[in-house]
Amino acid sequence: METCKHISLEAALEDRRLWDALDEYLERCRSTGGEGKRGGGSFPNIAGFCRFLGCGLQDAEAFRLSHPAEADRLNTVLEDEAFNCGGHLSPTLLSAYLKHRLGYGDKSEAVSGTDCGEVRVIFEHDVAEDGA
Repeated sequence: METCKHISLEAALEDRRLWDALDEYLERCRSTGGEGKRGGGSFPNIAGFCRFLGCGLQDAEAFRLSHPAEADRLNTVLEDEAFNCGGHLSPTLLSAYLKHRLGYGDKSEAVSGTDCGEVRVIFEHDVAEDGA
């Protein structure tokens, strides 16, 4: 597949090129870079994939809202690649990426498509059901 230029994530999905473009991007990430302290390759991430397509992070956010299932799949693939990128990424940077780009932060930082409300846990031995 040829490198995509200036195509949105939604357009790539509609043209059935999104997953092929993602595979091409990931292959380029695996094959770039030299032999350094932490190994070769580039860190696969949503910003890099958007750059590869020629779009921006606002497009990625719009895609997340309009196509939540596909955005989840895209983030899942990028997360898996991030964890298995050969150890050339520092744990601090990986943690920051997971928290801020993929929503693995604290509850207040996590990105959620719906508000689930309050969760109440009642243990069987809690006769008064007051959480004590």
